[in-house]
Amino acid sequence: METLFTRLYANTLARHIAEANPRIAEVLAQWQGTEAFHSPLEKNTDLMTTLLAETPWVREAVDEREARQRITLLLDRNRAEREQAEAVARLESLRTADGGWPWFPGGSTCDQVTLSILSGFGRLRAAGANVEMQPALATLPWLDARLARWKAEAAKQAGEPSLSPTVALALYARSFFLADAPLQGAASEAHRWWLAVAQKSWPQLAARRSQGETAIALVRSGERETALSIIDSLRQRAVGGGEPAAIEEENAQGMWWRDPHPAWWNWAGSPIETQAMMIEAFDEVAGDRRAVEELKLWLLSQKRTSRWPGNRATANAVGALLGRGDDLLGSRALVAIDIGGKTVQPGKEGTGRPEPGTGFIEARFVRREIVPAMASVTLTKTDAGPAWGGIHWQYLDDIANVPAIGRNELAIEKQLFVKRMTAQGPVLVPTDAAVPAEAALPAKEGVQVGDELVVRLKVTSDRDCEFLELSDHRPSLTEPIDVLSGWRSADGVGWYAAVRDASTQFFFERLPRGTHIFEYSLRASHAGQASSGFATLQSRYCPEFSAHSASIQLDVRK
Repeated sequence: METLFTRLYANTLARHIAEANPRIAEVLAQWQGTEAFHSPLEKNTDLMTTLLAETPWVREAVDEREARQRITLLLDRNRAEREQAEAVARLESLRTADGGWPWFPGGSTCDQVTLSILSGFGRLRAAGANVEMQPALATLPWLDARLARWKAEAAKQAGEPSLSPTVALALYARSFFLADAPLQGAASEAHRWWLAVAQKSWPQLAARRSQGETAIALVRSGERETALSIIDSLRQRAVGGGEPAAIEEENAQGMWWRDPHPAWWNWAGSPIETQAMMIEAFDEVAGDRRAVEELKLWLLSQKRTSRWPGNRATANAVGALLGRGDDLLGSRALVAIDIGGKTVQPGKEGTGRPEPGTGFIEARFVRREIVPAMASVTLTKTDAGPAWGGIHWQYLDDIANVPAIGRNELAIEKQLFVKRMTAQGPVLVPTDAAVPAEAALPAKEGVQVGDELVVRLKVTSDRDCEFLELSDHRPSLTEPIDVLSGWRSADGVGWYAAVRDASTQFFFERLPRGTHIFEYSLRASHAGQASSGFATLQSRYCPEFSAHSASIQLDVRK
């Protein structure tokens, strides 16, 4: 049921956005027959260490390309209206006897599904989309009866009543239809009672999305003081926001929150929909335009490194980006690029033409074209709004001379240990500490042929990333102990490990922000000296997010 309405919701809102912004149709027409519809996974192949066919993400790339190409179907008015009418009729036919909707056809009414559908209809109308509202209006008696029943159940319980995410969503959904069907009798009493409970217990709501819904429901019911208190609390807990600050290491993400990593199956904890709700709350309740723009910036920065999961979340995110705050589609000016005192001219001297809509351009310089003065690169943006880019420098050098490169956005550190057995159990000793300082020292203090080596990779990221590739070179004196490729998991993270001839590769479908430690074992099989090589980490979705470690010298003795 949720899937049926999600398709109706996403297509209706997307069609409304496309029709309200004529430039979208213009850009889509220019994209026909170009690579603009391709998934980011299929682009920038010359910057990647592996072919797409060697990764587990071939299917995802095809699905995303097909989804992008289907965007043009939104411009077919007759088709869109026919599908909308069919979806509305299907929804009406699946309604339960009490007026709600089940999770699956034939089941009993599901509160979360029904409230999600009801609030979805309200958001569509509020956004200005043309949609049949009768299904939502026919559900209001069910909602009013639910509020009264929940009040009666809460009154029987010991202690002070508190607001739950479900009741917060119910108050939010009902706030869209206060004028269509004014509350009366027991429903009006229950609604006032729950608003009073919300004024006292909203801090107990763990999900920010529920707090945002509560603030909007309160302000629409005239309780503006408490609604502003919720927004002030959210602002105080946020990262970023407030007065503009200097950008440190090009790491500006806008306004966001250090919430625990959400359960992606939990409807109240979905990060993209939660951020869209924050934009709606800060705009409608507080009228804070600066905060709205900073909240939008976080959404865009997340889209650089990951897909927005779900059609509903994507529709809400796009609706928030284009429907509130500054007009992101109003800018047509290109970013001016100056390299070594020379301005890059789009479409000339090896520079590609700007991509319609996005303004993406690419300039390449090879071999003798590169001079020392080109180390100075200046980017100038003449109008408001965010813009991103990347500079990639490929060169040849002795592996021992390559320094570690990483930033707060993404960094990786490689360590090499030898495993020693002691009376207390196995102990990991850094290989540089295990190497004898003098040849006269006992051989046991050095790395011996047959010793087990442990490679430790420490990955740090300040944002959630998807489609990350980690490639780690192996010392030529070693062989992998685990030679089978396959899926691995630890600490809530899953990845596919591919054991190659000279390296081990890790493919992460999704890596949450924070610090992660990954380890695997090698066997010292030959005596001699060799470099461990470095570990390279790169986002296939956004190649400018990359880092690599330094190399470690390894000395193996017989």
